[in-house]
Amino acid sequence: MNYCYNHPNAPAVEKCARCEVDMCGTCASYLDSGAFCEKCVSAVETEDFITAQSNKLNKSEIDLVLSKHAEDKEVERAGVEKRKDGVVLWLGFGGGSAMIFISLLIYAFPMLFQFDAEAAAAFEASQALEECRLVFEEIGYLLEDGEEPNPSLQCADSNVPNIVERQGDTVRVSHPNPGQYGLSAIYVSTDTHEVVLEG
Repeated sequence: MNYCYNHPNAPAVEKCARCEVDMCGTCASYLDSGAFCEKCVSAVETEDFITAQSNKLNKSEIDLVLSKHAEDKEVERAGVEKRKDGVVLWLGFGGGSAMIFISLLIYAFPMLFQFDAEAAAAFEASQALEECRLVFEEIGYLLEDGEEPNPSLQCADSNVPNIVERQGDTVRVSHPNPGQYGLSAIYVSTDTHEVVLEG
C-alpha cells in the first residue's frame, strides 16, 4: 500500500498525473485532465489558460500578425537596398576621386610614368648576363666534381657551343661570344671552379 507524499500516515488514493507523486484525498485536486498535486495543479491551470486564449484568436487576428511581420520584413529589405545604394555611391565617388588624383599627378609630373627604354634594355641585359653566369656556375660545379660538362649546357642566347680548352689537367670552359654582354671573357676552369667575368 502506498502512502501520501505530504501525509505519511494517510493512504494514497491517487497519483499526480503530471509528477506521479502519491496523494491522499485531501492533497488531490481534480481537473478535467486528471488528478494533480497542489504544486502541479497551478502549472496545469496556467497551460489550460494559455491554450484557451490561443484558441480565442480568430483567423483575422492571425492574418494581422502575419501581415505586420511581412511589412517589417519589407521595411528591413528596403533598408538593406538603401545601404547597398549608399555603398555603390561611395565606391563611385571614391573611384572618380582616384581617377582625378591620378590625372593630376600625371599632369604635374609627366616624367613620373614615362617609360625609360634605355633603363629597360639595361635591366634585360643584366638579367641575361645573370642567367648566363648561373649556367657557367653549374658548369663549375660539374668540373669541381670531375665530370665532363654536357655540350647542351650553354647560355640561352647562344646558339654556338661553349669553347672547351684542355691544358694538362686544367679544363677551361669559355663563352663563345662574351661581347654580346659587353665583356671580353666569361669562363670557368678546374683551377678556380668560379665564374670569371672579364670586362
